[in-house]
Amino acid sequence: MANKKQYQVQNQKVNNAKSTMTEEEFIAKLSTFGGYIQTIGGIMSTAASFMALKQYDEDVLLTELEEDKNGHSANDERISELEKQIQYLMKEIEALKGRKS
Repeated sequence: MANKKQYQVQNQKVNNAKSTMTEEEFIAKLSTFGGYIQTIGGIMSTAASFMALKQYDEDVLLTELEEDKNGHSANDERISELEKQIQYLMKEIEALKGRKS
């Protein structure tokens, strides 16, 4: 009877060891799977960054081509508009000076 009881205790210890190994194995597999997903996410993020840079470069190139085609940039147009406004204001100031005299 003692042998049978010892056998059951040893068998239970072996089963516990197996379940512990299974738990450790599960943790290792879960960790590996998490690392895999993280790697895929990093690749996707890097690809998105490259696509954004490519789009930015294309936008800059198109802007430069439009500036070359028109012969002047959008800033040149704005400066011209500001010069016209200054000239108008100068004429108004001169007109007001003439009225006061």
